[in-house]
Amino acid sequence: MKCRTILILLVLFDGGVHSLSFGKYQDDSSIPMDKAKVTITSDIAIDISSQSEECNGCTLVPLAINVSKITVLVDTRWKTRLNITTDLENVRKTSNCSEVHLSMHFKEQGRYTIHVTATGGLWCVLELTNSPKSSFIALYAAAGIFFAVALLWWFLTKYCWDKLYQKIYPNDGENEPLIDQVTISHDGSLKHSHGGLISSVSLTSSTEIHESGKHGSSQNLQGARESPDAKPKKERLKSLDTFRGISIVIMVFVNYGGGGYWFFSHSKWNGLTVADLVFPWFIFIMGTSMIYSFTSLLRNDTPKHKIFLKILRRSCILFILGLIINTNGSSSIKMTELRIPGVLQRFAVTYLITATVHMFVAKLPDTVIMFEKNVYRMSLFKNRYKDISNYWAEWIIISLFILAHTCLTFLLYVPGCKKGYLGPGGLDDNSTHLYCTGGTAGYIDRKVFGEKHILGSPTCKEIYHNVLSHEPEGLLGTLTSCVLCFLGLQAGKILCTYKSRLDRVVRFCTWGIVLCLLAGILCNFRKNDGWIPINKNLWSLSFVFCLGGFAFLLLCFCYLMIDEWKIWNGAPFYYPGMNAILVYMGHELLHKNFPVSWDVPETHASKLAIDLYGASLWVIVATYLYYKKSFYVI
Repeated sequence: MKCRTILILLVLFDGGVHSLSFGKYQDDSSIPMDKAKVTITSDIAIDISSQSEECNGCTLVPLAINVSKITVLVDTRWKTRLNITTDLENVRKTSNCSEVHLSMHFKEQGRYTIHVTATGGLWCVLELTNSPKSSFIALYAAAGIFFAVALLWWFLTKYCWDKLYQKIYPNDGENEPLIDQVTISHDGSLKHSHGGLISSVSLTSSTEIHESGKHGSSQNLQGARESPDAKPKKERLKSLDTFRGISIVIMVFVNYGGGGYWFFSHSKWNGLTVADLVFPWFIFIMGTSMIYSFTSLLRNDTPKHKIFLKILRRSCILFILGLIINTNGSSSIKMTELRIPGVLQRFAVTYLITATVHMFVAKLPDTVIMFEKNVYRMSLFKNRYKDISNYWAEWIIISLFILAHTCLTFLLYVPGCKKGYLGPGGLDDNSTHLYCTGGTAGYIDRKVFGEKHILGSPTCKEIYHNVLSHEPEGLLGTLTSCVLCFLGLQAGKILCTYKSRLDRVVRFCTWGIVLCLLAGILCNFRKNDGWIPINKNLWSLSFVFCLGGFAFLLLCFCYLMIDEWKIWNGAPFYYPGMNAILVYMGHELLHKNFPVSWDVPETHASKLAIDLYGASLWVIVATYLYYKKSFYVI
């Protein structure tokens, strides 16, 4: 009880009122972004208390005591709980000034008045005195502009680009075959002719030959030595790079601020926003791409120790790059306060674990391509679940990861906290878990790294007023991120194992729907108070299943639109997807520098414009590098 009282006093007298739901209003000339002005007047002395509805399980915090007039700022991002009472004994208890009647979602830039009277009880009359414009107008305008630009780009590339290209380069391609010429000699070797150059490559029943076409598309050829009329099949899927590009572009946009909209920022604790999608999707597509890397290594008969050295090298580079981002490239960082975990660090450890596990069970795709009378067809599997049954050992290991994460989360003893606590601490649950931020996950990180080496200002601090640090990319969440990477790996197995569009789409949709249902069951289809809430700060099991399900469905959409129906070529996301690490490092290190960004007025319209500009700038850079054929990978 003493700790709770101290916390409330700190909130009231140390500038905390503004970051809760209300703040005393000083300047009448303007209303800040995401705020509304509320003037409360009364004929008698009243007590006012408030709280943001985003603060789950939090008690109302006193805002003003024994006042008759006050002007405050209220947070418009979420619904605000408001309660007005009086201690005067001669006022009847009848009232419409309770939390039930006054709590509402105030409009941004709105000016409200609440007049309190004590005639036959305590009565409140709320009135909106202006007509605030919707803060989403800028968002609608931006969406319309980008849609118009996309439509214009599609029209130009479909109907005008080829004619313009021929006028600029009239002789280009006259002596060049439209497709690569492939022949198979009597000795079983494959002769590849392109642009006057001929190369000979040995071909066996398990060999996969990648050919680069005129526009950089990649083709795959599999066949037996006895197949004289082999027909190449496009193997590189643009949908994978487009998926990665969608993730990186959204990540750049939300990291730059997302126009100041709350749904483009990370969730304060439980729940899901747009910003929470992109990092897990990166983990997912990393797993999907992994299957192709291993296929190439296995075809070259690369020894396992060399494969592991490649895995270790890439993981170390990613980890070091993550530390560079944590220091913002500065040499003045104090090593005693260096944040050790981070986004790229999580990538590094997840990749190291998942790739190493897969290394021991990896095998060439169990598919057979046959060519008869120049007609391409793929033999069907006797076992419809070969993408799963061939990797049973890997499934056991991943299941152990899930079991270990669950047991640690709900059974490990955390001093001063109840077992299985998954909350943010601070004001949560009436401040009964003040020093339990993050439960087991937070406890492990603070013990292993120390308070000064993890994130000091977690997203929940604004609402719950935590007194402890919490690391969203901590150790315990690495187990579930490995599960998500494995789900991405499963998507890659589907693509490599099944060549039929129907087989792929049915499996993508099945995985997506089942995972989303599992996530819903775990969180009891509620934001708060479920068994395992969807929580990005903890990388909870429901969060991983939910994002994995979304990823399967998005990948299915991209695959159909780009690789099968060819309605969309993946632009503009395809280009940053080909240079994802460069775009990520560049936007992190240069986001506070001109000409990437500069100070703008504190309005949604201004912030949205500068944040969209920053994201678009990196898309332009990636597009330029693509056409210069410059790709940076680790």
